[in-house]
Amino acid sequence: MSASAFHAVVFEGADLDGDALRTALSDSGVVCVRFDAPLDDAHARAVAALIGPIKDPVGRARDGGALRYGEDRQIIDSGFVMTDDLREALGGGSLGGDDLRPGLFEQFHTDDSYTEQPAAATVLHARELPKSGGGPTSFIDMRAAFQLLEPASQKELIGLRAVHSYNNHDAFPPRASATGPLEALVDVAHPIVRAHPVTGEPALYFDLDRATHIEGMPLDEGRALLQRLQDHAEARGPRYAHEWSAHDVLIWDNALVQHKAGGDFPVGEPRNFWRYMIEGTTPIAAG
Repeated sequence: MSASAFHAVVFEGADLDGDALRTALSDSGVVCVRFDAPLDDAHARAVAALIGPIKDPVGRARDGGALRYGEDRQIIDSGFVMTDDLREALGGGSLGGDDLRPGLFEQFHTDDSYTEQPAAATVLHARELPKSGGGPTSFIDMRAAFQLLEPASQKELIGLRAVHSYNNHDAFPPRASATGPLEALVDVAHPIVRAHPVTGEPALYFDLDRATHIEGMPLDEGRALLQRLQDHAEARGPRYAHEWSAHDVLIWDNALVQHKAGGDFPVGEPRNFWRYMIEGTTPIAAG
């Protein structure tokens, strides 16, 4: 059975209603707000704040201190090209993703899963796009993916927790692990079947870019289970592919969907966004 489609709810930028925006996000998992001009930082923040408070990306380090792992407005340059000279100057660290264009993540994942309170939502504002648009950002409905499992399989997953780390040490090849100073962040464990913080509905929740193992399960067995669940979601979960227009603000619910970038544009062309993450809560297991 091939993956069916779902759709983003589209709003026009003028006179946005926060209640309607939040309801659409919890219902569909993805919303798009269309603007006819680029936003300045204040306007972009105001749109993001309609969803919730913007997250200050500070996590807990292994030594017990606080560690900043980003800014509250992040510049996402998925067209940035990494040269050998730049790689040497940066000390050989990796963000994961594509080796040539390190800001480009072409595998399905969820944002911020390696933190104790992952971002509830991601807000991405298109600043500069390739001539072609740069390929879609694609989404899988992980709530529907859970419902498409057999009831016995659903029951077996309830209560299992996957451990996530900034650097998962190539646990799921060919995905590339992230390396560098942020490896000092503590490892965290989140339920594989997560109750949505607003609706309470269950959805599959994990990120193979960050997951290392399942608590209480042999390493290989746990990784094999996570890979099977990912394969199931990608094969059967409903999908939406967002074709970018200039100045779009795309918002997605990290408790409901996984996403991946499109890389269908020439190397060297710009594909730039501003990203704001919305404060989230500690993930709770579905019952």
